[in-house]
Amino acid sequence: MGTNAKTTHTPYAIAPSDTTLEAEPAPVDDVPKLVSVDEPLEVEPGQLPVTPVPLTPDVGHAYGEPVLVGGADLLASTATLVSYHSSNGPRIVLHARVDEDADAKLLDALNISPAMVPMQVEQQVTGRLPVDEQHHLAERIITAAKSVNHHITNGTLDAQTAAPVTTAKKIDAAKTAIEGLAADLGATPTPVEQAMLDYYVGRFEAVQHAAATGESIDHVAPFLHEGTALVTVMVPALPPEASGDSAVAVLRDATRIKPKLDTTTGQASWDGARVTNVLGKEYAIDLGDGFQAVYRPYSVNDPAKTEYSLRGRLEVIAPAGEGHGPELVRRLGQLNLANRPMTRDEGEYSYLTANVTAQSLGKHAEVAAAQVTGEHLEEMVRQEIFYERAHEAVGMTDAQLVGFAKGIQLEAHTRALPAKVQVLRDAVAKAAGFADGAALAGSPGYDPAPQRSAGWLTWSRFDVGNSFVKLKGAVAGRSLVHKTSGSGLKAMLATGVLASTERRTTMGTHQGVGMSEGADKLSGGASSVFLRVRKTSSLASEPSLVWDQPERLLARADYYGANADTYGAVNPAGSHSVSKATRDPFKIATFTSVSNEVMFADGIDLLGPQGPSRILCGSKAQRDEIRMMLLAKGVTTIAGKPIEEVVTI
Repeated sequence: MGTNAKTTHTPYAIAPSDTTLEAEPAPVDDVPKLVSVDEPLEVEPGQLPVTPVPLTPDVGHAYGEPVLVGGADLLASTATLVSYHSSNGPRIVLHARVDEDADAKLLDALNISPAMVPMQVEQQVTGRLPVDEQHHLAERIITAAKSVNHHITNGTLDAQTAAPVTTAKKIDAAKTAIEGLAADLGATPTPVEQAMLDYYVGRFEAVQHAAATGESIDHVAPFLHEGTALVTVMVPALPPEASGDSAVAVLRDATRIKPKLDTTTGQASWDGARVTNVLGKEYAIDLGDGFQAVYRPYSVNDPAKTEYSLRGRLEVIAPAGEGHGPELVRRLGQLNLANRPMTRDEGEYSYLTANVTAQSLGKHAEVAAAQVTGEHLEEMVRQEIFYERAHEAVGMTDAQLVGFAKGIQLEAHTRALPAKVQVLRDAVAKAAGFADGAALAGSPGYDPAPQRSAGWLTWSRFDVGNSFVKLKGAVAGRSLVHKTSGSGLKAMLATGVLASTERRTTMGTHQGVGMSEGADKLSGGASSVFLRVRKTSSLASEPSLVWDQPERLLARADYYGANADTYGAVNPAGSHSVSKATRDPFKIATFTSVSNEVMFADGIDLLGPQGPSRILCGSKAQRDEIRMMLLAKGVTTIAGKPIEEVVTI
């Protein structure tokens, strides 16, 4: 049997985080019996988690920490935990994309509210108050003050001269922000909020005085507070019929998270700001206890009229502070989504599903039948568990019954998995030309272990693994190339990733870095990075990332390509053709159009095993600068080669 066969596949190739999911202590009345150290509790290998969930991912690490979540509710069963720097301590956010089949059940979990309302909660605050950041009050007043001082210094504003139009607009914007803040605080602001409001009113009056007299205003600083404070936050209003533990949501115009990225250090920070010029709709969701979520549903966002790459994207946001990683995963359960780390049995099922898509095996009757059989198996197990435990539901409240039902569904999914894996493996094997599932699992290319690529995880293709030498010959003399600018090359290597437009948004990269970001969001290509097939001999000395062994990337299961420029189209309702797309690596190897494109989901880790063969620079000076930058980060090799051989001109 091959070394990658399921029965021998114990370790999983995921580097553990420095902090892992800790078990919660058992209630006092339910303490388990002590077990002798000579008789350790045994766990079925298939039920061990594939990836640990970090308590607090590395703070400021822009691309975050990937985790595999059980079930198939999330695309590729993957979520990424990013811990941003903030003035109030780490802000941990779970980023994921919900599978379209799970859209309806997520929406079923929401109690739709007609509006947002202020709520006072006690929080640990170190820096600016949340309501200040929400209204951008400090920024508005500081901008107005700088504009006034600028014109006073230049002699274009004095006691006899009215403020220029642009300055007047900035003063008006600051006034509007103060009025909005006062309205949100209402008649009974907390003491610290009243102090903040009084401070900003005073600073605004100083700006008005400076504009009227021509006397410069002193430096304006934000209002800061350190310690526990009762503060006002805006949350969706709880509908009368909703229970206290409901996920309450309000529909609003879509936004995107707006972190800031230090292009020198690659560190990301976020103060709660959001981008608002987004084409689509989203639900702002209050999960309670300071936890929030933002979801862009498929059903509400028409693919012909909205940004296709935004559909299904989910953020779950923790209150400021450390240690919220496992809780963010658990909170997915409030949205009717699977909310525990993926087990190894589930990992193999996801691996098989990824290969069904990559190899277009879903059209085979046996694969389609196996997927239906898997659903039936799970339903049978669900009914069996229900009959076993029905007596436990007696006397439960409505909220408890909902939790009880979710628990049964999750347990049924777990119990049914081994049988579902076997059924699907056998069907995939026959569709791919193997005698049975055992023969497929014993083949050298079969490896149901995900590989980490920066802040995401990728599955491999067993068809490529089983024909690797053939594919290597097919791509001989060709390279996969991503052209960029000198500054773009430096920025990518600062973070260590070539990231998609959507991923760059969560990292804090400023807009306009990509060639066609707006069009890619509509086509769906914004979820991937773009490379082109080129003859290796044709490459010039210009800033580029080059893979001279394309087969290394073509072993992934998440790419597609076209021998034309389609903006990475996957949107069937968009203006670009999706019919030209192929997932066949041998067809991609023959691409000749100068506009051909090969798209890889999320991005590529530039400093890991999937890193480029060559990093081409435009000059010796740039080459030396990048080498020094990498050495300063402790990077001496990329994909097994010394950086002196990789970073060239």
